[in-house]
Amino acid sequence: DIKSVITTLKSNFLTQGPKVLEFEKQLNSLCGTKYACAVSSGTAALHLAIISLGIKKNDYVITTPMTFLASANSTVYVGAKPVFVDIDEKNYCIDIKKLEKKLLEHKKKNKRIKAVIVTDYAGHVADWNKIRKLAKKYKFFTINDNCHALGAKYKKDKKYACKYADIATQSFHPVKVITTGEGGAVLTNHKKFFEKINILR
Repeated sequence: DIKSVITTLKSNFLTQGPKVLEFEKQLNSLCGTKYACAVSSGTAALHLAIISLGIKKNDYVITTPMTFLASANSTVYVGAKPVFVDIDEKNYCIDIKKLEKKLLEHKKKNKRIKAVIVTDYAGHVADWNKIRKLAKKYKFFTINDNCHALGAKYKKDKKYACKYADIATQSFHPVKVITTGEGGAVLTNHKKFFEKINILR
């Protein structure tokens, strides 16, 4: 690791360049995605994910209160309103029954939920099959805050994140599964989201 850092410091590139492209390709391979965009942090990844989905002032985005504050803050950054749904005490991820209840409440009030940020917390994975069905039923985007779950499996599949979510985000902060010192990434199979994220980063 130290030799690699020294090699990069002596090269013509520091924040961008061939090593970043190599890293993004490896992320795509590991996660089974078409597009990866390395960014400065997991918070930046969530912020760019929100922007790329067209979420704006007065939109509503559901997330859980039992995670790092970036999940809610990324919504606030664009003027949208975070809506909190509690976790399932068995897996520490969003409670599916409470999620549907909240979606119904907002639908009755004509307050459409634009997106749901689901945190796969501490290596535990949410019930993505049910979340995907709810996304189709209530027409919302899904972001997998996958910062705690790189390498975790859903239905024996490590490459699950973007099979179910529109966008997945990663953090490479020192407390995460792998670290780049600081850093993050946005992963998706949707070209239009990736192109916007890639320009904005």
